[in-house]
Amino acid sequence: MTPKEPVEHPLAEMLMYRLYQAWSQSNPVFVRLCEGRFGITRREWRLLACAVEGGIMTSAELAAAAKLDLARTSRTLGALCEKGWLRRLPDSADRRVVRIEATEHGLSRYRALLPEVLRLNDLLVQDLDPGEVALLRNLLARIEQRGRRMAEDNIVSEKASRREGGTRRAQYA
Repeated sequence: MTPKEPVEHPLAEMLMYRLYQAWSQSNPVFVRLCEGRFGITRREWRLLACAVEGGIMTSAELAAAAKLDLARTSRTLGALCEKGWLRRLPDSADRRVVRIEATEHGLSRYRALLPEVLRLNDLLVQDLDPGEVALLRNLLARIEQRGRRMAEDNIVSEKASRREGGTRRAQYA
């Protein structure tokens, strides 16, 4: 096929690509706000917000709320505890369990950053009317649910493993 032949399903028409493009165009603004103005990474912000909004929870519960794996959650929790924005609380019933709680400093950081994040989110959808925003939220929720079911149904059985060659494995197999 030559590059000038029409493609049946071009990348620009694929929904996941378009969602990624929408995210990647706005992400730098949020990164500059979080890291540049508030000294917090996007992942730290997500965990802090989940901890503030969800109250005291285990690190596994926090990871689930933030939609992160346990390893990334653990590393990010360490950074947030070091900054004094979260703290670990031992569980009196089970010494293996540690609960996570936002500190006053963390709550203060959350309260300072939240209005700015909300403002940027409003700016991002300012060209949509309220009905379109509501529809978009509904459609995204349905896409999230379908994605979750697809993952649960294991519709692609191959596992991704960068340690075992990742994308190069298929190329050289």
